[in-house]
Amino acid sequence: MSDVAIITGGTRGIGAAIAGVLARRKVRLVLNGRHRDADVEEELAELSGLTDVTFVEGDAADPATAQRLASTATDTYGRIDYVIPAAGGPNPGKVTDLTVEQWLAAFHVHVHAVFHLFRACHPALSVRGGGVLLIGSVAGERGCPGTVAYQTVKGALPQFARALARDHAHEGIRVNVIEPGIIRTRFHAAMTPEAEKNNLDNRIPLRRFGRPEDVASAALELLTNPFITGETLVIDGGMSMRMV
Repeated sequence: MSDVAIITGGTRGIGAAIAGVLARRKVRLVLNGRHRDADVEEELAELSGLTDVTFVEGDAADPATAQRLASTATDTYGRIDYVIPAAGGPNPGKVTDLTVEQWLAAFHVHVHAVFHLFRACHPALSVRGGGVLLIGSVAGERGCPGTVAYQTVKGALPQFARALARDHAHEGIRVNVIEPGIIRTRFHAAMTPEAEKNNLDNRIPLRRFGRPEDVASAALELLTNPFITGETLVIDGGMSMRMV
């Protein structure tokens, strides 16, 4: 029987790219987003050769959405093998700029959503083990101007993954983190031409931006390799390792 994956934020950007590489392996998909995208669902169904790509609409930070995702997967397919909480978004502002609500919202989307989804999926994951992949960011590794909430929540994910990996290794549940750099998705749509030139000329040694597919191919290895857990992999063209 084919494996089953739950992906929040699975209809665009990195989440959709990960869904694509899993679909090519005939993994059955339960996708989540705030709004369904019929074109994406049709494309994924064609890639997998299946017609039962399932969509669950809702806010990924809502505990009820997490429960519906887990229930949909187990009721429809009888199992959960991979869990990828990929929903997210920018949280700009210095600490003196942010409201309390904006600060808390960053935690709801990037940290609390992982907590709720893991708890909801744990009973099914623990039956035969599986892979969980958190989507971090190099912003959680290095200082960036004007994004204190985003950096803080992304910085929490590697330790969150290590804690989960250590606690649940005996159940065969593996938990890893992937940390993208500048990947050309709608997340970076507001980048100015000046910022683009500076990034390519001065910040990224490989002198190109990443593609969602670059992240997805590495994500597949972390999800499926049976002897990797508690690890963090950076995909940023060398940006975070340079000194000058």
